[in-house]
Amino acid sequence: MYKKGLLVLLSFLVWIFLIGPVSGQENLYRVAVLPFDDGSIDEHWWGDYDIGTGVADVLVTSMLNLSPKRFRLIEREQIDRVLEEQGFGASDRVDSRSAAAIGKILGVQFIVIGKVTEFSNKTTGGSLSLGGKGLGLKTTTSRVVIDARMVSTDTAEIVAAVGGKGEKKQSNISVDYDWHHIDFNSDEFRATNLGIALRDAADQVAKQLGEKVLAFTPAASAKITGVVAYASDTRVILNVGVNDGVKVGMVFNVLHIIDEVRDPETGEIIDEISETIAEIKVTEVKERSATCSIQKRLSNEFPIAVSDKVVQK
Repeated sequence: MYKKGLLVLLSFLVWIFLIGPVSGQENLYRVAVLPFDDGSIDEHWWGDYDIGTGVADVLVTSMLNLSPKRFRLIEREQIDRVLEEQGFGASDRVDSRSAAAIGKILGVQFIVIGKVTEFSNKTTGGSLSLGGKGLGLKTTTSRVVIDARMVSTDTAEIVAAVGGKGEKKQSNISVDYDWHHIDFNSDEFRATNLGIALRDAADQVAKQLGEKVLAFTPAASAKITGVVAYASDTRVILNVGVNDGVKVGMVFNVLHIIDEVRDPETGEIIDEISETIAEIKVTEVKERSATCSIQKRLSNEFPIAVSDKVVQK
């Protein structure tokens, strides 16, 4: 009797282990974080840096680390490619309508835009030059303040407006960071007061976004979208995969974009004219790609081609 009960318990735990991550993945909201507008720079900053992009990347990490998980995030390379291809400038990234248009192209439910209002690192105390770096007793006060807005890509409505503030003050004997080049992804920068302050601010914003997004339609209702990355007579490879929630057996419609509709006043893309040309089925999935077989061809006018849009059926 004891062995039978133990077997049932072990079977239940295995079942939970197998289905838990899948269920959680289906309920994640698909989000893109655009480079933040930087309103923090003053005369004491110099060198090679991109504060807005760096802050956005740190926020992405904070959003991915939320517990329980809430979001699936688009990679920076994909966002940069769309911004460049569509000709979106810095001013477009802080406008909710333009941001929503970018989000539709990326196939996300929400897009996060924002501004860095303070990014300061003030040090007092003496130092001794040693090997090009300062060594001495210093008091460093670092502050980072960021504002973020989450925009619905369906309506261009701002569904959340949140802020985060981080401050770190420390007195110690330390070696200066080389502020001529700020590498936000380096362990050295993360250990600085400014790196700690930035992480605190980003964590606050991520937590608030995770709470506010629950007031909206569950993410599971959203259809996965992507584009064709490779096409032959028998096989189609998409630019979405396991990281985007794609599974073997899913069916997608392939849409050929015939024309883009632009706002005559702003020039931004507001709609597309497309034709459904094929139905494809996922046969193999990797982290960032999905291989599909062609189930039906619905149009003889347009062959399946790279950059055609795909939408989960």
